[in-house]
Amino acid sequence: MAKGVLEKAMDYLALRPLSTCELRSKLSTSEHYTPEEIEEALEICCRRGYLNDTLLASDAAHYLNSCGKGERLIRKKLRARGISEEELSSALEEITPEHEEEAARSAAEGKLRLLVREKDIRKKREKLFRFLVSRGFSPALAGNTVREVVNAPQEEEFPEDFNA
Repeated sequence: MAKGVLEKAMDYLALRPLSTCELRSKLSTSEHYTPEEIEEALEICCRRGYLNDTLLASDAAHYLNSCGKGERLIRKKLRARGISEEELSSALEEITPEHEEEAARSAAEGKLRLLVREKDIRKKREKLFRFLVSRGFSPALAGNTVREVVNAPQEEEFPEDFNA
């Protein structure tokens, strides 16, 4: 293995945590390394603990959830980073429904402060609902959160299969 590929991998990993897929992609497009050299460098990085997709998925899921993102958006972002379905599922299992409800409530309260000029309560609830769904929360959780935060009547219906 050429020493350059391992050094290049370390340079990338020094900037930010990367998944195995992301690092493989960066190394294959950055220089003219052979696939064998790239795989050997990835193996060395994994052995040394510099590359750990399970830990990356867990940390990213917790971070995104603490920033007010829902399970759907977290799943989408981690898939885009090349995280496998198994690691993705185990990372999302760590986020309990209570954490997601808390994140939804926190995001809704923050958005509600920006909607103070909206006088029509129906429009305010609709905007808040769309905001929560766009942040990756399920329509059911978004509807419950809107009812809780805006004190909407319980019989109000939100679409169950709303796709953002």
